[in-house]
Amino acid sequence: MATIKLESPAGSKQLKLELLDCGLLFVKFDSPQKANQLTSTVIAEFEEVLTRIEQDDSIRAVGLLSAKPDNFLLGADLREIMQLKSEQAAIDLVGRGQAIFSRFARLSKPTIAGIHGICLGGGLELALCCHKRLATADKGTVLGLPETKLGFVPGLGGTQRLPRLVGVKNALDLILSAEAIDVSKALEMGLIDQIVSESDLEKEMEAAAKLLLKDSIVVSVDRQYSDRYTPNAADETVLKTARRSMRMITRGNYPALLQVIDVVETGLKSGLVAGLEEEGKTFARLSITETSRNLVFLFFNAELIRQSALAAGEKEKTTAINTVGVIGGGMMGLSIAQLIAERGYKVLFRTHNKDRAADAFNQLQEKLQRNTARKQFNSSNEKEDRIDLKLALEDQDFSDADVILEAIEEKLSTKIDLFQHFSQFVKPECVYATITSSLPVTTMASELGSEHAVIGTHFFHPAEKMPLVEIALPAADFIISKGQEEKYRQANAKLLQFLASLGKTPIAVKDTPCFLINRLLACYLLEAARLAESGVPLNWIDKAAIDFGMPLGPLTLLDEIGLDLALSIAKTLSQATGGRVALPSVLSKVETLGMRGKRFGCGVYQWDASGKRLGINPKLIEEIGLKESDNSLDENESIKIAATLILPMVDEAARCLEEKIVRRAREVDIASVLGLGFPAFRGGILKYADSLGLANVIQQLTDIYAQSEPKRQVSGFLHELAQTNSKFY
Repeated sequence: MATIKLESPAGSKQLKLELLDCGLLFVKFDSPQKANQLTSTVIAEFEEVLTRIEQDDSIRAVGLLSAKPDNFLLGADLREIMQLKSEQAAIDLVGRGQAIFSRFARLSKPTIAGIHGICLGGGLELALCCHKRLATADKGTVLGLPETKLGFVPGLGGTQRLPRLVGVKNALDLILSAEAIDVSKALEMGLIDQIVSESDLEKEMEAAAKLLLKDSIVVSVDRQYSDRYTPNAADETVLKTARRSMRMITRGNYPALLQVIDVVETGLKSGLVAGLEEEGKTFARLSITETSRNLVFLFFNAELIRQSALAAGEKEKTTAINTVGVIGGGMMGLSIAQLIAERGYKVLFRTHNKDRAADAFNQLQEKLQRNTARKQFNSSNEKEDRIDLKLALEDQDFSDADVILEAIEEKLSTKIDLFQHFSQFVKPECVYATITSSLPVTTMASELGSEHAVIGTHFFHPAEKMPLVEIALPAADFIISKGQEEKYRQANAKLLQFLASLGKTPIAVKDTPCFLINRLLACYLLEAARLAESGVPLNWIDKAAIDFGMPLGPLTLLDEIGLDLALSIAKTLSQATGGRVALPSVLSKVETLGMRGKRFGCGVYQWDASGKRLGINPKLIEEIGLKESDNSLDENESIKIAATLILPMVDEAARCLEEKIVRRAREVDIASVLGLGFPAFRGGILKYADSLGLANVIQQLTDIYAQSEPKRQVSGFLHELAQTNSKFY
């Protein structure tokens, strides 16, 4: 296979050109940055190459590739989108990109995309402009259109070409979920044509080009798309169903998810050109909204945290974590063990009580088998290689553990005893990760001595789904006094890198009772209890929270958590704040009823065996005198209730910044969205406060605090910001 390296466009550092003797031109994307993106510069260079392709008869076919080891194309540069100041500027930007992509899709020369690594957004939209798409059988090769997660719609033809390629239902599933899929799923739905090995990618692309060149006339991609689709009743039904589903899910808070369905429908009914025009207008309109800016803000900052965590081990030159001991057979222990095993780590599992170990291990194996059965694998060996799980009944089994994660009962002496026991069996560099949010990590580390680093590691339930993990090191004074700065720097870097590899977003918090999220959570739940105690109907409280954008109302969340755990968190926080956070008296009355929550079928609500909510528990009405209302909740009352639930969390978040529980406002906001479910479209709890105006927040809080005893004061930090006309951002 003879290759001629061609000159790239003048001054180009982004594209590499290689012409094979068969006439196949390889266009390889190679950004100076770690990942390839469709910046304005890249688009301009690609346009120059496209002109050469159109005019040069020696170029008979085109293959798009990446010179990167782990990514094809990650789509448009979000920073450029964030700099757009007007809808017209957005229309100009997307219009130029669409025109170039459409020129490429109208080529009468065969085009093949060779996808290795991440292929998202505009990267996938460019691949859709090709006659064929080949993808490598690599775990890192994934495809998707994530734009709706960022508050806008695909803008470079994805809403038009994808439905014509894979069908309307598959296309909507991919666009509305905004999730990436692996190559097996992509092949199944027809998104790609072939799975190949990475080493054979260029050879297979050449073979595909030669096969396409055998046709005397090469029909352009867009002509094929236009010819292959005819409007039909089945697709009408799919569109209607999707629209109804998105209305229920978004409640009007995420407009892109509804508008993208309209864009798809326009193209299917009026043709590809009309659909592209509507796509461009919709992209432009949505990309400059506050919702989109908030979603992109959260994405950028969460990604920054994840990438920093991944790079931590490399920076500190730590040895990677390979083997993880997980102690604990409750829901949290099982969830964590499942997550780690499915990510390819060796897991040594056992319960604190060895008598329960076999039963818990069987449960874990069943969960893993069910998950494995639902997944497809890219090679015959991958399935066998994925899970490395061992029931470790002997203490010596943990001698190779790089980290021990314990999820046993929330009792300081019990956790200390466990780690002290293991210290004689594990290597000195093994990290002790204690799953806690209320016990003092510094005390634990002090009791255990200096051999092993002890780090608070607070996962959120369910651990396999919730992305946030709070990380608490012992107090800096303690670490310095013991001369353990290097040990903890290494252990922290190792743990951060490990958590990021699990897909988590780890946020550092100060070693203080309840850390960050449980402090905010306690305020949310306690305020709901105060509202109920004051006579607000229970069903109104949950509805107002849902109307605001929370995924669950506080009373439903209380049942999910369990009354015993929620009360434990609230009592811990009350004690830690010297009674500043007070528990309403209604909680002690509810506690006497023995209502334990959803898992036990009885909490604020009654639940059936399948986990379906049946209705409010009549005991709360009959024995305690709380209320339920058959009347609908009007908008003004809903806003008032939501403010009472949400604004005390703003006050507490301000105190957390003042007390340096976290360092930055953006960490509070990311944590509030990922750990508490605060509505992402509002940008996080402190960004929301800024949007209201801090003077307004203080006035509303003053009114809220005056309505219950004991009287509370708005934090001094909030007052200080308001008095100086400052904001959190």
